[in-house]
Amino acid sequence: RIKNVARIIDDAAHECTQSVVVVSAMAGVTDMLLEAAHEATANSDKAQSILELISQKYESGFHEVMLDLNTKKQVEEITTELKDIVKGISFVRECSPRTLDFVLSFGERLCAFLMSRLLQKKGIAAEFIDARNVIVTDDNHGRAGVDTHETNIRLKKAIKDDKVYVVTGFIGATSGGVTTTLGRGGSDYTASLIGAALKADRIEIWTDVDGFMSADPRLIKEAFVLPRVSYEEAMEMSYFGAKVIHPQTIHPAVVQDIPVLIKNSFHPERPGTTITKSSDDSDFPVKGIASFGGISLLNLQGSGMVGVPGVASRLFGTLARNKINVIMISQASSEHSICFAIRTLDADLARKALTEEFDSEIISGKIDKIIRTDNLTIVAAVGDNMKGTPGIAGKLFDSLGKNSINIIAIAQGSSERNVSLIVNSQNAEKAVNVIHSAFYLSKTVANLFVIGVGSIGSVLLKQIQEEKDELLQRKGLQLNICGVANVDKMVIDEHGIDLSKWKELLQASENKTSIDEILKKLKSFRLVNTIIIDCTAADEISRRYAEFLRAGLHIVTPNKKANTMEQSCYDELKKLTKDHRLHYRYEATVGAGLPVISTLQNLIYSGDDIIKIEGILSGTLSYIFNNLATGKPFSRIVKDAHDNGFTEPDPRDDLSGLDVARKILILARESGHKLELDDVQLTPVLPEHYMEGDLETFWKKLPAEDAKFKQMHEHATASGNRLRYVAAFNEGVCKVGIMEIPSDHLLSKASATDNIVQITTKRYFESPLTVHGPGAGREVTAGGIFADIISLALHLA
Repeated sequence: RIKNVARIIDDAAHECTQSVVVVSAMAGVTDMLLEAAHEATANSDKAQSILELISQKYESGFHEVMLDLNTKKQVEEITTELKDIVKGISFVRECSPRTLDFVLSFGERLCAFLMSRLLQKKGIAAEFIDARNVIVTDDNHGRAGVDTHETNIRLKKAIKDDKVYVVTGFIGATSGGVTTTLGRGGSDYTASLIGAALKADRIEIWTDVDGFMSADPRLIKEAFVLPRVSYEEAMEMSYFGAKVIHPQTIHPAVVQDIPVLIKNSFHPERPGTTITKSSDDSDFPVKGIASFGGISLLNLQGSGMVGVPGVASRLFGTLARNKINVIMISQASSEHSICFAIRTLDADLARKALTEEFDSEIISGKIDKIIRTDNLTIVAAVGDNMKGTPGIAGKLFDSLGKNSINIIAIAQGSSERNVSLIVNSQNAEKAVNVIHSAFYLSKTVANLFVIGVGSIGSVLLKQIQEEKDELLQRKGLQLNICGVANVDKMVIDEHGIDLSKWKELLQASENKTSIDEILKKLKSFRLVNTIIIDCTAADEISRRYAEFLRAGLHIVTPNKKANTMEQSCYDELKKLTKDHRLHYRYEATVGAGLPVISTLQNLIYSGDDIIKIEGILSGTLSYIFNNLATGKPFSRIVKDAHDNGFTEPDPRDDLSGLDVARKILILARESGHKLELDDVQLTPVLPEHYMEGDLETFWKKLPAEDAKFKQMHEHATASGNRLRYVAAFNEGVCKVGIMEIPSDHLLSKASATDNIVQITTKRYFESPLTVHGPGAGREVTAGGIFADIISLALHLA
């Protein structure tokens, strides 16, 4: 991950002459430092052991630069300083907020320093800056306030050359040089302060999520990334629990009107969320649903409050003096009560302070005892376009009422940008789901063009016809078939084709199938979320994929040709999908409807290393070799497979083994290896001469192989083995051919048309990960394509 960050920085350095990188501590280090500081007050040995773990964490993470003796020496000086201060805490048995800030600063100081050295090692002109020299704050330790005037002056002096500056996030210092921190998550704030001071073109926040979501994805499966939000919307959602960026981050950007881009460092290719001055006028009224738990509601009420000036002033003044932040306020026009929401952590102090402030009124009965209610959650509906849109609040409350969710308190400002309500925490997840469903941000339309309507394509269209109404109802997803084409004719209609009549329409069409014409038409239609579905095995179509992507079209296909053409063509498709933020889905190229490719990709995305892949990758050949055990002649089994639709129209396409070779090559390339189809060591099922001549001749010649396959099967059985057609990828080598597999081996367990893929990785070494299921048949393959279409369409929402 550290190397990934370095690549992101390197890419940015090539885009502009000057960039500033704000670095936080490595994951978990701030918590470890906090623990060490507290442990030092009672257990010095345990505190020092935690510091050793931190040192090891940085040494292992930045091993490449720690080999440099000068760097190692400087790191040792920093860690020695840290150990000394923690030892000092153990002597005095006390850790003040000032001392704690100093201890916590070491996570960022180590990480930023080492990152600057890593960049230098990679040939990037990088300079380390300790933020304590440029971020000037007050002495409110733990959440220091920034002196922006003095900070701006220092930043402009320190950052002026054309290079990459690596700055510590989260920390600053008083004008007297005392170390302070800006609050947890404060590195975002540091970045925004620097961006504003330097009037940067943009501020990028690289985090572990794709951007602002319409709701918490842990609560809402249908939640999706918001491509653009306004400064105000971002502040509202950050404040109410959307932990994408530090709540204070936005303010400096607002002052200078600098766009803020939220990006996922784990998936740099994803577009993220852009935060700008204004939202899109065409956006939905409710942009997102945010929730914020750990809330308590305090209620000050009594007849003695009505018409009495100064009650609210005394209430909030008392809270301010005790540094208690009020999250939400609700007051009836009768002035009989004021209720307000605060963090439960502050509730005891708040009630005690207010009881003392209103002691005389409580004793006299003018004000009741302060009522406190815990276990609450704030749910907020946020959106710039809520303003002036009638019925938003009504729809929100109506949806909750129909689902028996009680609202405890409500607040809405005159800006109409936010409607906030408080519910019991036990109802919070349901409330978010209900509101998200009620405002489910309109339906999502995906426009599909299906090329190839033979055995698989026709089944796919049937599945779409059967499920489209259900998808619209359950997922808000409308699938619009804007075109179908076979080898001769095509039908194109931007308003959609009636799936109950597509065969008749295609037969009657006078339009000859032309990829050039398809591209021309789809460009002119300007349809959103347009997906090409290639259900052919045609080489000429797969070689046009790059053109489809350049035209802004997404691709879903079971066609293996594109991913097994020249390595350069494969690399080009991958680059185009990344550069143009488009999608190329091909799950059905290996394993039909089985999640083989997605499983492999997820392993790689999570940082796992692929060691070996073995499998039965042809449902057709699985069926043939399984049925040898029935005693039927080989030629009869092949004919049955053909008649049942388990083979290609010409079964020699399967028996050549080339289909399996393509599949193992795809998996090898997905694992990151550069290989060509000719590199696969392929032994076909039948000799080469069977590939010659027409199909009728083939059927006549095939029985000549019956005796050979009977003998092979009997030999395997006598040895306690099973005869299987196996593909394997190991140590950069792909092999495909007939093998005798021990009867207790996983690959011998394949039955009927099963595919089995066994993936051995660094994590799944002792017990390899297995994907097992049917791997042939029109319905299965069409179902895999359909799943890819739905997944892509929902992702595009």
